[in-house]
Amino acid sequence: MGSLFPSLPDEIGLECLLRVKLNSHPKLRCVCKSWNAAFKSAHFYQERKRLNISEQRIFMVQTKGRTTAVIDDISNRVAVYNLENNCCKSLPPAPGPIYSIEHCHFVKQKLVLITDMFQDSTTICVWLYDFACCKWRQGATMLRWLEAYASAADEEGGLIYVGGGFDRSRKPVRSASVYNVEEDKWDVLPDMNALQVYTYSTFKGAFADGKFYVMGTRSAPSFEAFDSYTRSWKTVENRFNCWHSFVSAPFGRLYFLSDKGLIEYDCGQDKWNIVGALPTKDWELDIQFAVMVGHNIFVCRFHPHQGRGYYMVEPPNETGGAINLFRIRKPRGLEGKPICAATLNV
Repeated sequence: MGSLFPSLPDEIGLECLLRVKLNSHPKLRCVCKSWNAAFKSAHFYQERKRLNISEQRIFMVQTKGRTTAVIDDISNRVAVYNLENNCCKSLPPAPGPIYSIEHCHFVKQKLVLITDMFQDSTTICVWLYDFACCKWRQGATMLRWLEAYASAADEEGGLIYVGGGFDRSRKPVRSASVYNVEEDKWDVLPDMNALQVYTYSTFKGAFADGKFYVMGTRSAPSFEAFDSYTRSWKTVENRFNCWHSFVSAPFGRLYFLSDKGLIEYDCGQDKWNIVGALPTKDWELDIQFAVMVGHNIFVCRFHPHQGRGYYMVEPPNETGGAINLFRIRKPRGLEGKPICAATLNV
């Protein structure tokens, strides 16, 4: 394989390629084998992060509405959203049938979708899209069928955790499992404690400070954490009775978008804090999903009469400061209805 640039040392040539905008990478992969190998390398994207020149993309899973047919082409259902130009582009289609997608995560430069293949499917499948080589592959099937379960990704460890949920008779389950992306293998985890949940609620999850947090929402929401080092569950006091959307924030924290405002939970110190008020009463009730973008929170809301809206929530730099909230125009090229999302920093 030749050098990156004939007249330059590879170290300098790599420095040049590292600074190319993400949108140009697919075209530049076609220049030569050396450039193609560079853009596919995990080291390439690690260097972009180290140099603080990486870019963020939001991958939004879309649906075109209610359907009873198998959807075998998700090229219009997974949109790559660029905040800088407010545009979406679709991923290439997965090679197999997908009926519904409820969970998506990014681990080890791979987008992981946890899906039902058919409407009455008895198994839950995993599809992985490798961002470096732009290819799909099917992963190992989840250990059991569930719905309304919680999931979260340990990006550094290359793991995806799943916990809680309901079986087909709508009975809550306490089982948990973990998926190793590199080994393509599911392992059983110890059962959770007895979560208090409402029959029609949804479990929600997040990963922070080496722990997988699971919340049973709505009626008497309880909160548990699985410590990945001790492999044990611990009940966490839900001081503000939060049950709405929550996300992993930098420095081992969780942010809750609740009826009491933006709530911060310090995982290491086990401390709760009200960061500030949200813009209007019941604003948090209509949240479809929320993901972290840097130090800010990207939110998609769905209102029965107003449709979907997109917002950026900026927490204050200091405790007690004002929360800034900006409405974002509907991204160009977004054809469907986003239901979940994951962020990638490359």
